[in-house]
Amino acid sequence: MKAERFIIPWLGLLALSASAQSDSTNAGSASEYFNKASRQYVKEDKGSAMRVLDKGLRAHPGDARLLALAQELLKEENQQQQQQQQQQQQQNQQQQQQEQEQEQQQERPASNEPAEQRESGGMSKQDAERVLDELDRNEQNVQEKARARRMPARKRNPEKDW
Repeated sequence: MKAERFIIPWLGLLALSASAQSDSTNAGSASEYFNKASRQYVKEDKGSAMRVLDKGLRAHPGDARLLALAQELLKEENQQQQQQQQQQQQQNQQQQQQEQEQEQQQERPASNEPAEQRESGGMSKQDAERVLDELDRNEQNVQEKARARRMPARKRNPEKDW
């Protein structure tokens, strides 16, 4: 019985201290909120950092460190949004330029020659004739060389120098 009298009050004190500790950890000090939000910020989990700062500022509205960190997060978020808007504008401008160039290419003919002079291969008649002429010349040169090899060499009468 003596043990029961001693244990029961001790358990009550233990329960009270545990509930007090949980209240203090739930509420937390401004430094704890700042440290937790800072760790989230360094991990680049800005959403969690903002939520922790929000809780911390509700619990400690006038804390200068929490306010400074919140301002820094908001400033960085605004900069990112501006950068995204600028990138989007640049992409839109590039797309418009490409569309204009495509329209201009479609409006002007592919070359100065009329379309009927072009063959299905995309070569004009003049170009095709030049290529064929060059092939004919090459063929003639090859045939002349072949004839020269077939012909027996003429015997020359050496001049007598006596």
